[in-house]
Amino acid sequence: MLKNLSTHLKNSKKLKTLIAGTSIAKHLYWYDLQLRKAFGLGGVFRLLRFAATNSEKDEIAGNYNVKPLYNGPSIGDGINSSGATVWNYSKLKNPPIILDDPICRILEENAEMIIKEYKDNIQEIVTHPDNESLAENGDWKGIFLYGVGGKVDPKIAEKFKHTFEMLEEIPISKNFGFVLISKLTPGVHITPHCGSSNLRFRYHLGLEIPEPDKVKIRVGNRWQTWENGKAFGFDDSFEHEVVHSGKKDRVVLIVDTWNPSLSAEEIKIFDSPVFHQFGKSD
Repeated sequence: MLKNLSTHLKNSKKLKTLIAGTSIAKHLYWYDLQLRKAFGLGGVFRLLRFAATNSEKDEIAGNYNVKPLYNGPSIGDGINSSGATVWNYSKLKNPPIILDDPICRILEENAEMIIKEYKDNIQEIVTHPDNESLAENGDWKGIFLYGVGGKVDPKIAEKFKHTFEMLEEIPISKNFGFVLISKLTPGVHITPHCGSSNLRFRYHLGLEIPEPDKVKIRVGNRWQTWENGKAFGFDDSFEHEVVHSGKKDRVVLIVDTWNPSLSAEEIKIFDSPVFHQFGKSD
């Protein structure tokens, strides 16, 4: 624990230097802690108390072998405001769903090529890390193109050459998101949950949607369906769930970008590796 606390203090110092002169510390929350209160001795006290009380761990983080030093309630309700479970930048006010923007158009223009590479490599699909935690009455599977912290499997990159070339045109949020092909089997229900951060914005491109009227996603209070070759974006820090009442698999490409409400300066700061390392056990 002493090693983890020492690392936390070092990362806190790096963050304070990184965001100096900005309003980020005022608006950014780490779990329920305003970031400026997570620094230094105040943060250490919270971490020690959390460890001493053996408080509930972050199950989703554990699915990715990430061990946070702290876990607290979200500052938002997930319906009327972002319910981001780890990083919540309270100043962001973007709409929960976007149906057409430059990212959607890039994905749609490359849909045919992406679908071909997926079909050529179906055998690479494995069980999704969140399958046991979030999927009911079916299976959630996938192929990670970018994993935790932007990790890339060279073998996968080789098999999805054109898809990776397209992704170079998109501002991927490697610190806070993923890029993956997501497959749901018939009857599955992805239970209501909020994503870990509103610093990212999630896009879906329909790759295999044989029953567009049988599968739908709710984001906040709004329901949305998929179409083959069509894309839409949504803030997955809002509460969302998926209901699959069809009889055939549904497959989409998921791409996590930077939240479109962020400035170029903010993206440069949030792209620092220290954000990926902050508050985690070695």
